[in-house]
Amino acid sequence: MGTLENATGLRLQQAEGDVGAMDATDEDRRLVDRARTGDVRAFEALVRRYERWVFTLALRMVGDRGDAEDIAQEVFLKAYRGLQGFRGGSRFSTWLYAIASHHCLNHLAGRDSRARRAERTGNSPDGQGGVLPSALDRVADASPGPDAVLERQELTRAIQNELVQLTEHHRMVIILRDVQGMSYEDIAATLGVELGTVRSRLHRARMELKARLGPLLGDGSST
Repeated sequence: MGTLENATGLRLQQAEGDVGAMDATDEDRRLVDRARTGDVRAFEALVRRYERWVFTLALRMVGDRGDAEDIAQEVFLKAYRGLQGFRGGSRFSTWLYAIASHHCLNHLAGRDSRARRAERTGNSPDGQGGVLPSALDRVADASPGPDAVLERQELTRAIQNELVQLTEHHRMVIILRDVQGMSYEDIAATLGVELGTVRSRLHRARMELKARLGPLLGDGSST
């Protein structure tokens, strides 16, 4: 199976110019070297190159624009503070994506913990699925006409609302592959797992998402 498009007949909105930056390894290395010497503009260039990618990952994972913005800022702050420890054993992009992925997972783990505490105290947790439609509407692409806009927004909301029902690790791998367009090898390096684990997680995630979207697609299938 290829991408999510093959699995569901749909394709999630892809961040503009994100993964194409992976071809800029040499330029990244030069910018990192300059940033290590205190060149703030060099690090700002790295931020501009990857900020959309990091933000899109965070938004897809947590479903809230404000949280996603906070996560993106924290990711780049952590990267800046950790530059001296980055020895170039992997691409800068892989190192940054690992920071972003782990930060998203940690955020979700903390949110789940807060939600459980809120249930015990009778308070209603925030930041759950109800915020997804408005968050996605604000980042939706412009479309040729009103009907196309409505259809795209409804489709995007439906996909995202089903996406967040996947386990966090399945959600992560499907976002990295089918939204961000990363290779299997880069995903394995980013998440620190075996290549086979990436493939198995992705297969299960696609199958589950396809089953969830079956009624929407009108294909009459549930598997």
